[in-house]
Order: sequence, then structure tokens, then C-alpha cells
Amino acid sequence: MKPNRQQILLGFLALMGILRGGDYVLNTLIQGPLDKLRNEQESLKVDIEKREKLLSDARKAGKRIEIWQKQSLPADLETARSLYRNWLLKVIREAKLQNANVDSGSPANRYGLYRAMPFDVKARGTLTQLTAALFRFGNSGQLHEIKSLRLTPIGETGQFDISLGIEALIIPGTKRKTLSAEKANLLASSTIRDYSVIARDNIFGIGVNHQDPMKMTILSAVTVRNDIPVAWFTELISGKVTKVGSDESFETIALSGRIVQIDDSSVSIETGGQLLRLSIGQSFAEGRGVQKP
Repeated sequence: MKPNRQQILLGFLALMGILRGGDYVLNTLIQGPLDKLRNEQESLKVDIEKREKLLSDARKAGKRIEIWQKQSLPADLETARSLYRNWLLKVIREAKLQNANVDSGSPANRYGLYRAMPFDVKARGTLTQLTAALFRFGNSGQLHEIKSLRLTPIGETGQFDISLGIEALIIPGTKRKTLSAEKANLLASSTIRDYSVIARDNIFGIGVNHQDPMKMTILSAVTVRNDIPVAWFTELISGKVTKVGSDESFETIALSGRIVQIDDSSVSIETGGQLLRLSIGQSFAEGRGVQKP
């Protein structure tokens, strides 16, 4: 017996219901859980990659901290301050800069990870002398950085008033009680002659008098004014004369300081933490360093 139209229609509807039910079962009971598992697996994979990266970064940071501790100032603040200040003064003296003065401020706590101790350096000298100082600074393996540099030309003399802002770091856990002896490899050249072009090119475009003010400023006379001895300093470049009494401060183009003692034919001056003795006719460059009493 042939199925009639109604039976065919009912069979078709039944088949559609079975297909829809199978699709529901497939999506709900099989495909859905599989997709969820895949998503969870992908999420776990991403999480594992993040944790592995954190672990790798932590290991690298640990190695960097070990390197930084080799360059850090000593952990004791006053030891760090004293040693680094003396090192800066040594760099300045070796570069033959004058009127050196180094001050330091209170260390700042950075992110709870390290301390940054600021130093303010003031000196006077030529671009050649400054370049020599910066070369020594750049070759040192200390954990430090120049944050600011200001140069003020002194007329047409080729001399500059120099101001440097420096920051040196203290890494927790540093056990050394001395400064680091590490050498830096940051400069493009290890030969200071390669940097002489800085001064030679006269980058400030000022007329430069190549006469050394230290050699051209002399103790020209010692006189007495109202029973008080007075020292005369003459700047041979300009002819300017500076007259100053005992225990008074003075400033010339070559350097500034304070008169400690005046004798019949010589004076003792304090400048940049040093004590110099000059006889009449001698220049600052010829001054003899003497030990402080």
C-alpha cells in the first residue's frame, strides 16, 4: 500500500525532528564541552606562557641585580656619601678644573627597590679640562649618571663656570665598604685624544683666549692698609687687580677662595678644599700645595 500524502508529510516532520534533536545533542552534549575544553586549554596555555615569561624576567632581573650590586655605592649612606664625594673631587683635580665644590643631598627611595643619592658639582675650567673630567667619569663603572650639565662662558676667556647634577645609586644588599673598581665600556672610544675635537671645534662659538688664566693670574704685591696686610692679585690677561685682606674671600677669572695668611712676601690661600702658598711674582699655576694645619 502506497503511503498517502499525509503519511509522507508526517514522516518528513519526524525526520526533521530527529535531525534537530541530533543537532541539539551534538551541540549540547558533545561539541559544547569540546569547545569549552579547547578554550580552557588555550587559556591555560596563555597563563603558562605568562608565568614562564615572569620567571624568565625574574631570573634576568636577579642577574642584573648581581651586576648592579658590583657597581653600587656601599649600602651605608654616610660611607657612600664620603667615598663618592672624594672620588668626584679626585676626578676634578686630575682634570685640572678649579674652584671645585661638591655637595650631596638626601637619598631618595625609588620604588622601594634602590636609593638615589644626588650630588651637585661646581667647578671652573676650559672645555678641554671638562672633557677630561667627563672622560674619567664615563670610564668609571660606578652606578651613576649625569642628570644635568650647565656651562656658563666667562667672557672671551675660554673658561666656563661648570655645574653638574649627578645621581649615584645604592642597591640593597651591597656588602662592599669601598667604591666599585669596575670599568665601564660605554664610550665610543677608549682614547681621550679622540674627544679633543669637542674643545677644538669651539662649539659655543665664542672668541677663545688660549692663555691659561691660572698662569696669567699672579700675586703681584703685598701691602699694608690700616695696619692690615693686603694681597694684590693681578690678572695679566685683562689687567684687573683684586685686593684682599686676611681671612677675606676673593674671586678672579682663574679661581676663587679665601686668604688664610699673609706674610711679607707670600700668601696662603684656601681653594677647592686645598691650601696653596704663593710668593710675590708667582702665578696660581705655580702655587705650592701645603698641608692644612
